[in-house]
Amino acid sequence: MKLGELIKTRRKELGLTQQDLAKDICAQALISRVEKGDIVPKKSILNKLEIRLELEENQLLKAEQDNNKKNELDDVQKTIREYLTSRDYKTIELLLDHHKELINNARDVNDKVFFSMVEASLKYHLYSEPDAALDILNDMYLGDVNKSLAVEIYNTRGIIYYSKEMHQEAMAMYKKGIDLIDESIDYEIRSKIILNYALTLEQQDHNKEALSYVSEGIDMLVKNNSLYSLGDYYHTKGHIFFKLGNLDNSRECFELSSSIFKIQNNNKLLSFSQLALTEIENRLSSN
Repeated sequence: MKLGELIKTRRKELGLTQQDLAKDICAQALISRVEKGDIVPKKSILNKLEIRLELEENQLLKAEQDNNKKNELDDVQKTIREYLTSRDYKTIELLLDHHKELINNARDVNDKVFFSMVEASLKYHLYSEPDAALDILNDMYLGDVNKSLAVEIYNTRGIIYYSKEMHQEAMAMYKKGIDLIDESIDYEIRSKIILNYALTLEQQDHNKEALSYVSEGIDMLVKNNSLYSLGDYYHTKGHIFFKLGNLDNSRECFELSSSIFKIQNNNKLLSFSQLALTEIENRLSSN
């Protein structure tokens, strides 16, 4: 609990007003600002507040120190997420080592699970140890983890199972994650797992079901005015239509994916879409 929240909660438990708490210690306005989280008073004032609030010695100071550590942890997580997006796992490993003590002392279950997920990702991507990565991921209890992070864990498990050609296990993981999805979860997290589930369904020749999930993902991205993974979605949709023999719709999807990949300067995926377009044109011209 943050310093201001702790003071406010304890003050109300004791039936004190802000004026009661501040009497002979500080101004009532200071208590108001502390409870809002705007400022942290000096230690001499914290000590007097502790006595009036009937708290243990240094309990308020410890709450503030814990909050500072949590803020530092949040900053580390934010930085690591940026490097996860760029797949710079070497830098992530250096960050984990640099902040080892801070991470090892994390108390919040979501922090612990996040850094364990990152460790598993390094095992998989950096050291090519999928089984070791799965051991870490499958040992996690997700009952107390926030939904967004739980979805990410299921998605990561699914990716590794898919790479091991354990497609049924991958589908089960993706489905568990998708079942947790609601509007509170960031659309980028949703789009990742929906696309991966659709790819696995398509690989198992559940093409119409895969197409349904792809369309759901596209609608979500369009609703959020985002190009994030939109090219991948249209490329996948084009591939499914191609398998189903619907060449006209397939061509339209590959044209859209090509346009998006051009905008994103994603030359690798652009070449895949263009190759697909060439094959479609050849088939259409031969009919």
